Amino acid sequence: MKKNVFSTEIKVGLTVVVATFILVYGIIWGKGYRLHINKYQLQLLFDNVGGMVPGDPVTVNGVKEGKVLSIDWQDRDVLVTIELNDRVKLFEDASFIIISAELLAGMKVEIDPGKSNKKLNLAKQPFRGKYGGRIVDVGLTIDKLAQDMSSLTFRLDTTTALINDLLKSGHLQKSITSTLNNLDQLSADFAPVPDSLKTTINRLNMAINQINQMIGENRKPLNASLQEIQAMGKNINQLTSQLNKTMKEIESQRGTLGKVVYDSTLYKNLNKTLLTVDSLARRLRKKGLKLSLF
Repeated sequence: MKKNVFSTEIKVGLTVVVATFILVYGIIWGKGYRLHINKYQLQLLFDNVGGMVPGDPVTVNGVKEGKVLSIDWQDRDVLVTIELNDRVKLFEDASFIIISAELLAGMKVEIDPGKSNKKLNLAKQPFRGKYGGRIVDVGLTIDKLAQDMSSLTFRLDTTTALINDLLKSGHLQKSITSTLNNLDQLSADFAPVPDSLKTTINRLNMAINQINQMIGENRKPLNASLQEIQAMGKNINQLTSQLNKTMKEIESQRGTLGKVVYDSTLYKNLNKTLLTVDSLARRLRKKGLKLSLF
């Protein structure tokens, strides 16, 4: 009888254990929980970390998905290495910001995964992040703002007192009244100006219309003149190129003209010929020309 009771208790206990295991496994499977979650590391650069320490949380859209592993220096920036669950997908326009995790203390890295269709290239690490400030920083800013408001209020009070003094003395009212009277007078003086402006504008329009009409009537002669000017320009360009070619030949001592200019022998021969002709002319003038044909 005792053996039957004992075996029954064992069966009931095993049934409870198996049922509990099946229930827990069903909950884990239904909720999508995993006993082992893969993680990956990400390096971020910040100008300031606001007292963040390793172990502080990393949240993605407000959901905790990792933690801060280490904090180090890289040149003048602070290099923060974080650890993220591999289910977190980041895109090119992702942003990283350090903000207060709690009301009075603690910091965290808040990540906006971005809305781009292209995933973040993890090979380009480290990525630049921003420091969003702490609650204490906000308090200091408010205190500074309060001091600035106090200074501004004092200046406003001083300005108001000066304006009241001017109003009491009556000088300001007189100045304003005089200015308004001058403006009225100026407006009255300029009253007839619009008519003259209209007349001037009408004359300008007539002159423009006449010019347009003249251009329209002489369009063909103008086009012909422009074509002739273009042809003349082409001829001038051709003549210029020929002159340049001739000058190059002269400089290179090629051709007759080049030899005449640069050949000293020819120059001397020409001088001797001229001297002979000149001597012959003198003899002819003195003695005359005597011809003996027979």
